[in-house]
Amino acid sequence: MRRMLGLLPLALLALGAGVAQGGVIHVPGDYSTIHAAVQACPAGDTVQVAAGTYHDCTHETEGAGSTPACVIMKSGVTLRGAGKDATIVDAQGLGRGIFVELIENARIEQLQVRGAFAAVYGAGILIRQVDASVEVNDVKIQGNTDGGVICINGASPVLRRMDFIGNVGKQGGGLAIEEASHTQCYDSYFGANSSPAGGALIIRANCDAILDGCTFEGNSTNAAFGSGGAILCLEAAPMITDCILRDNDTQGYGGAIAYMNGAGGTMSHCLIQGNTASYTYGLGAGIHTDGSSPLLEYLVITENEASGFWAEGGGINVSFSPAPTLRHCTIFNNTVSTNPDVYGGNVACQFGGDAIIDKCIIADSQAGLGLYCLSSSPVVSCTDIWGNAGGDALCGTDGGGNFSLDPDFCVAPGLREAATGAVYLGSPCMPGNHPGGPSACDGDLIGAVGSGCSTGVGELPLAAARLLGNAPNPFNPKTTVFFVLDAPGVASIRIHDLAGRRIATLPLGALAAGSHQVVWDGRDDRGKPAASGVYFYSLDALGETQSRRMTLVK
Repeated sequence: MRRMLGLLPLALLALGAGVAQGGVIHVPGDYSTIHAAVQACPAGDTVQVAAGTYHDCTHETEGAGSTPACVIMKSGVTLRGAGKDATIVDAQGLGRGIFVELIENARIEQLQVRGAFAAVYGAGILIRQVDASVEVNDVKIQGNTDGGVICINGASPVLRRMDFIGNVGKQGGGLAIEEASHTQCYDSYFGANSSPAGGALIIRANCDAILDGCTFEGNSTNAAFGSGGAILCLEAAPMITDCILRDNDTQGYGGAIAYMNGAGGTMSHCLIQGNTASYTYGLGAGIHTDGSSPLLEYLVITENEASGFWAEGGGINVSFSPAPTLRHCTIFNNTVSTNPDVYGGNVACQFGGDAIIDKCIIADSQAGLGLYCLSSSPVVSCTDIWGNAGGDALCGTDGGGNFSLDPDFCVAPGLREAATGAVYLGSPCMPGNHPGGPSACDGDLIGAVGSGCSTGVGELPLAAARLLGNAPNPFNPKTTVFFVLDAPGVASIRIHDLAGRRIATLPLGALAAGSHQVVWDGRDDRGKPAASGVYFYSLDALGETQSRRMTLVK
């Protein structure tokens, strides 16, 4: 049992009703304010806060006269409430909720932060210059008016099971990732957040992000010509997996997500449904890319609508070069409300937006062409373009293996609860059923989802093991590889050069289900530094192998 009395300044003792025993400080009880308890807490111990609403936004965060916060965190402390709706930190519009800077091995969990506001970075939680040992778990960020959570100055926290609800920001209403920050966000909900750009989330240049298992609903941009009703990626390369982006809106580009100014990264195994892009230029109600080249794979893009005088791309709009790669996507039942006989109801490529479209379904646009090309030549291969209201003509470059047949969806499109893109076993899009023969297009699945009709409703394919990516990338000399296992199992990472030679193996042994990460120090199996160049790294786990690229720069 630890006695803490001798460790505390007298000024802090005056705030407490007693002392904590057994590594736990209680609020109220031991201390009347959360901030006082955190400052008194030794590293490795916990501040346990009872249900109730706590104000106390009086603690200056950056010197005399600077923006105050209700709580300033310190290294090694766990701050734990009684639940997301039980313990509430309310800044009352007077400053930040919780301030996190230059600390490590700290946690914030099981509470709510609301009412934060300041002229500069007045977030519910401001996180600055911390590494992944800082975690925020099971926290509701609600009703803050200068952003929900802001990560700046190289912040790399891990966020799990968060609720970002009804926050308003200058950019990135719920979560802003800025200034060389790398943030991991898992199994979180973003609802009804708004800002002029990136209604729920903005990821800026030189930043990395991992988003896995997150849902974005009802978020919006709140200014004309805004981009990214839910997510805006600006020169960033996030890894987005197993997410749902539904019923978000922008008065500009990218109702669900916009990739702008050379953005990249990967988006896979996601549902993009019911989003809208309006105003004069309603481009890409589901996805908009503008001179950006993300890999978009295993996406279901459905029931999205682009409107406005120059509306384009109900499902996805691709503008300018570089352009994305769409692989194994099902894009169906989207619409465009202006000049539907001319413009792209499902997919639009324009002004050098030469996307690569491979093994996709483009079907059942409610208005507009299936695929529209303007001053662009996308390369289209092994793709089924069928049943689009404005026509099924293939424009751009025919890469071979394309056809126009009913994909035979399990249910009629338009039924929201079943809009997964699953097909019957006899569909021409099922593996081996290609009209060109069983070996055409490598005998592979066309579209994002195989047969789900036996259960009535298909589901998005969720991999048992998911290789999320690495960061930083490019790197020198170290990088961290991130992956998720849906079940316990043995895993390893293999690294090969461009010639296919194995450079290094990182055996990880038996791992529990959940999120994992491993550092490669840039050395081969003999301990010698690897040369500069591009490498492939592969995750072997749960009977699957998944690979990605990374670049070592010296």
